[in-house]
Amino acid sequence: MRKITDAEIQFFDDNGFVICRNVLNADELENYQNGSWELIERVLAGGTREDRMCGRGPEGIPYYLNYLHYQDNDFSLRLLAHPFIGDLLTRMVGPDFIPCYESLVFKLPSNGSSVPWHRDGNPAAGMERIFNIDIYPDRSTVDNSCVWAVPGSHKWEPQKAAEWVRRGREDFYSLEGAVPAEMEPGDVLLHHVKVLHGSTTNQSPELRRVVYFDNRAWSWNENYHWFSHETLEKRSCLYQHALHMRKTNPYPSDDETFDYTPPERFPRWNPGDPIDLHAPRENWVG
Repeated sequence: MRKITDAEIQFFDDNGFVICRNVLNADELENYQNGSWELIERVLAGGTREDRMCGRGPEGIPYYLNYLHYQDNDFSLRLLAHPFIGDLLTRMVGPDFIPCYESLVFKLPSNGSSVPWHRDGNPAAGMERIFNIDIYPDRSTVDNSCVWAVPGSHKWEPQKAAEWVRRGREDFYSLEGAVPAEMEPGDVLLHHVKVLHGSTTNQSPELRRVVYFDNRAWSWNENYHWFSHETLEKRSCLYQHALHMRKTNPYPSDDETFDYTPPERFPRWNPGDPIDLHAPRENWVG
């Protein structure tokens, strides 16, 4: 299966984002498309758990379904366990990586939420490679409100970034050098949490979806204290469970699996052990 290349990693380090083409095979892509639409339908039905856990954008439109693995579906755990993800996290974050966030973001046809220019939450003071893995089941273009990014802005001081965010929120297209990240179904975008990015409202007749995975190293958490040890233990077990799910229920096109060793002193999850698919992050240390 496809692996991230050294050239793609270098492009990410230079620019704060990189597009990796043709990562998902057709069988997984179809299951992802069908399963994510079922979740969106449950959000739009109203009064459901999915609706209650779905964030609204500036226009009050639902667009951000959090704790994706906690929502009943057949695609998200196996998507997390894709060997492409395990390989790139080992090489870019380190072998002590732990998946920490997962969400389904969608822009509804004709009235899809905007996402104003911003940097993502919980960044680090240093230049650790903290990034989102954005996996696309749909074509994402300028016409259907793709994400835009400012290359190199992940290296900026907070004051400069804040000033550009302010300008961009006054006039979305005012940021010099901003580029659209146009994607095809099955592509993956990596974006650094510090790179400036955002998108406009979707006024096209097309649905646009993406799954976000954010991952941190255990050793980084020891420095920054984002999460409690208990939270990260649960999330490490969740990832081990996801790998088991993909190994025992593979897609026809799968030709390999990813082997993961949890950080030292972390629990080893075994089939049949209890698993917390929610693993909430609200238990902050700092």
